[in-house]
Amino acid sequence: MPPLRLLALLAGLLASSRAGPTPVVGIVGGRKARPLEFPFLASLQSQGQHFCGGALIHARFVLTAASCFRNLNPGAASVVLGAYDLRRRERARQAFAVRSVSENRYDPQENLNDLLLLQLEREANLTSNVALLPLPPQNAVVEAGTSCQVAGWGTRRNGGRLSRFPRVVNVTVTPEDRCRPNNLCTGALARRGGICQGDGGTPLVCNGLAHGVASFSPNPCGKGPDFFTRVALFRDWIDSVLNNPGQGPA
Repeated sequence: MPPLRLLALLAGLLASSRAGPTPVVGIVGGRKARPLEFPFLASLQSQGQHFCGGALIHARFVLTAASCFRNLNPGAASVVLGAYDLRRRERARQAFAVRSVSENRYDPQENLNDLLLLQLEREANLTSNVALLPLPPQNAVVEAGTSCQVAGWGTRRNGGRLSRFPRVVNVTVTPEDRCRPNNLCTGALARRGGICQGDGGTPLVCNGLAHGVASFSPNPCGKGPDFFTRVALFRDWIDSVLNNPGQGPA
């Protein structure tokens, strides 16, 4: 398998991987997702290789992390919907080129506003395998202690191989003093669990809504807290993009 060209967990997570892998099970600490359990998940791929996740929020738009494209032109990426087993050519899959991108003051140095909208070249065909993930209202708050889910095809340990199937882990929103104002942070109670390499851009789902976009983790995979871009701070901006889609190429 060729090495991952892009990791959306940024410098802190990459540096921590040099400490050496620790065998763990899951996305980290999770379980194999059931078919059709997360029909909104998108696999962002470069030359057929998954490198980041995303969520379909509109028939023409996928929500992901801007950090996924720090070193790759979005026009060179493809968006795959309806995938489950990344090692098979599934009939339910729909693949798209990226027509245009929209970001909102992304700051790669501070890992702020790590959010990106990918406009697909055509509308997705909504099926049982391909569905939309609803968004929270502007400025909606997720209380500490809220149980959420995150799923993706990322590695199960630092430096490991991508998962063949999406895996899901239950996580808990941490108190504000363990996070930053523009982020939502999560951890897995009483065990290791969370995002890892290849899970950047994947959604944090709380109460059925996309409250977060996986951005980075300053610690080794599964040791949390994991930092997610707080989607509710961008809802008005997202709606403005969806209602006025760009016409140019990526």
